[in-house]
Amino acid sequence: MTLFLYNFWDKIKEGDEKSFERLFKELFAELCNYAIQYTADRFLAEEIVQDIFIKIWQNREDITPTKSVKAYIFQAVHNSCINSIIQKKNKKTIHNIFLSGESWEVIQESTQINPFLLEKLEARDTEQIIKQIIETLPAGCSEIFKLSRFENKSNQEIAEQLNISISTIRTQIYRALEKISEGLLKND
Repeated sequence: MTLFLYNFWDKIKEGDEKSFERLFKELFAELCNYAIQYTADRFLAEEIVQDIFIKIWQNREDITPTKSVKAYIFQAVHNSCINSIIQKKNKKTIHNIFLSGESWEVIQESTQINPFLLEKLEARDTEQIIKQIIETLPAGCSEIFKLSRFENKSNQEIAEQLNISISTIRTQIYRALEKISEGLLKND
């Protein structure tokens, strides 16, 4: 993989679409799994990774990674995930500033019946599928994933709580995300 990146980056910079396509195929799944750790949203993660690849292609002639190409792309995905999180928080803050609690509740209740009802139902179904998949995971893997995703604990906090290494935490979260991804694909 590393040899591929070094050998073909010059070709990509020159506009070789086949080399770029291979780079995309080699890194896409890994980058999506990385982005999911920040966004907790598979679709948003895929969108972020796709956007990064589009930007790389559009700016390929000007990009000169100081480290490895892979490290450059991972850093770009990381930054984009952080920006996405900040944007979500800002939107939430703006809503909270302009609306009283009662007004916000009225809006939320009224949006229960709207043109996006089907989308909401699909989201609920997806949530149920994910919960079922999590329950089928081995006990340790399930516990680690729940602590990470539902209790928003950091890998360090989980490692200290369960007295295991951070690399084990990462591996278990990765395995859980793989199983969830596989389960969702089966249900599509």
